Amino acid sequence: MTRSIAILDEDHIVGLLMQLLSADPSAADPALKAFFAPEVCDVQALRALGAGLTEADGVRLVRCSRPEDAVGSQVWLFRRGQVTKAMMESNPALVLVQRWGERSDMIDRDAARSKGIWVSCLPRPMLHYVAEHVLLLALALVKNLLACDRAVRAPDASAGLAPVGQNRYNWPGIPRTGGLYGKSLGIVGVGEIGCLVAQKAGALGMKVLYTNRNRLPVDQERAVGAQFRLLDDLLGESDIVSLHATFRPGSEVVLTRKRLALMKRGALLINTGRGQLIDEDALFDALKSGALAGAGLDVHGREPRPPGDRICALEQVVLTPHLAGGTRLATEAELRGVLENIRNAFAGRPPEVGRVV
Repeated sequence: MTRSIAILDEDHIVGLLMQLLSADPSAADPALKAFFAPEVCDVQALRALGAGLTEADGVRLVRCSRPEDAVGSQVWLFRRGQVTKAMMESNPALVLVQRWGERSDMIDRDAARSKGIWVSCLPRPMLHYVAEHVLLLALALVKNLLACDRAVRAPDASAGLAPVGQNRYNWPGIPRTGGLYGKSLGIVGVGEIGCLVAQKAGALGMKVLYTNRNRLPVDQERAVGAQFRLLDDLLGESDIVSLHATFRPGSEVVLTRKRLALMKRGALLINTGRGQLIDEDALFDALKSGALAGAGLDVHGREPRPPGDRICALEQVVLTPHLAGGTRLATEAELRGVLENIRNAFAGRPPEVGRVV
C-alpha cells in the first residue's frame, strides 16, 4: 500500500514540513533559512529529519482543500481545523491523526478510539513562551519597570543615602506602580495562545474575560477560567487588553480608532498577535492624550520600526522585537517529533510524542 500523508491546512509550520518532504528537499533551503533568520539553522540536519519519508521515497503528500481529499491517506497532519467522526469513518486507511499543538478538543477522540486510530497532539513550548511574554509586558507596565531600572542605574545625587542597614522605600518617587492581582484582563481571540494566557492570568488572581468569533463551549470556558463578552463590552470592562486574533492579508483592523476610544481610561494594551491588528496612529493619539496609560508591543505595524518612529518616543510603551515565542530553532524538535510519529504510524507502531489516544 502506498504510504500517504494528508495535509489538512496551510499553516506555515506545517508548510515547512511539507517542503522537507517534497521530492527535492534541498529546494526548501531558502525557505528554511528565511524562516529561521536571523538565527542560522543547519539546513542539512533539517533535511535529514525527513529521510525515508519524502516524495522521492515513494511517500505521497496530499494537500487537501476539502475533507474528501484526505481519503486514502494513513496519516492526517494539521494545526487548525476539525477532525470529525464522519471524516474518520470515510477513511478506513487512517491510522494517525497528528495535530501540531497540544489541544485536542477539535478532534473527535471517542470516534478515534472506537476505530483504533491514534491521535497525537504535539506540545509547542513556543506557545507557552508567547503567553508568558504577554504577562511579562503587562507586569513591566503595571510596575513601571523601565523607569525603575533607569532610576536605580542613574541615581539622584541630591536625594541623599540612607545609613547602611536601613531601607528607604521608593527613593526616586516612581509613580504608578502596582500589580496584576485583581485586575481584569480582556483577551481578544482564544486560540491556543489566548487560552494559555487566560489560564496563566487566572493563576495570578486576575479576572479573565474573552471575546472570540465563536463562543467556547461552557466546559472549555470553565477549564480556561474565562468569561465571554462581546468585543465592545470587553474593551470597556478590561483594565488590560491582550490581542490574539488571527490576522490575514485583507482582514479588518480589530482595534480601530473608534474601538480604542471604547477602552477604559487608563487601561493598558498588549499585542503579541500581529501589528496590523491595531490602528497605530490612533494608538499613538490615545497614549499621548493619556486615554490609555500604556502599551506593550512585541509586534509592530512595520518591522523593524523606522527611525524617528513616534511610538518609540513614548516612555509609557514597552517594546520587544517580535521574539515572544523564543528561538525559532526550537522548531527543529517539533519537526523531529512529528516525523518520528509518522514513521511509527507507517510501521504500525503508536506515536511516541504527544500521544492522546
